[in-house]
Amino acid sequence: MDKSKRYINMCKKADEIKAHWKPEQGDYFYGIPKDLADMEYEKGIYQFLLCEDDFYNIIPDNYNIKTKEFSGFGDEDETIFLPRQDNLQYMIDFELPYDLIKEFNTWVEELDISMKERLQTLEQIWLGYVMFRNYSKIWTGKGWEHVSYS
Repeated sequence: MDKSKRYINMCKKADEIKAHWKPEQGDYFYGIPKDLADMEYEKGIYQFLLCEDDFYNIIPDNYNIKTKEFSGFGDEDETIFLPRQDNLQYMIDFELPYDLIKEFNTWVEELDISMKERLQTLEQIWLGYVMFRNYSKIWTGKGWEHVSYS
């Protein structure tokens, strides 16, 4: 699991990814867990966990268990979903896993040197692929930029 500042920043700026996040057990997020916000905890990386006993829940501070919705996106207190490689692969629509592997491999082979330098871990590469394939965006090093095809 990529826990680097670069990956956190890439995920923070991937509005399309965070807008569709429906937290599941074990998902990673960067932020402050609920009930710890008042204890002056610093932001960190946590795994989403819902338990029968609410005391042991580890959920984002801005997540409402009853409505299953977030508040606070776009501000400094927002929670950032950090998808694992398998989360990212499930975001791609494909018929057979072999089709996904073939398309992904073709995309990776066509990356230029500067893009290969910007995408340094498997999660970063898969996030780059998801953003390119699903939303026609590439990572510039500072944000996601829309790519137009001529």
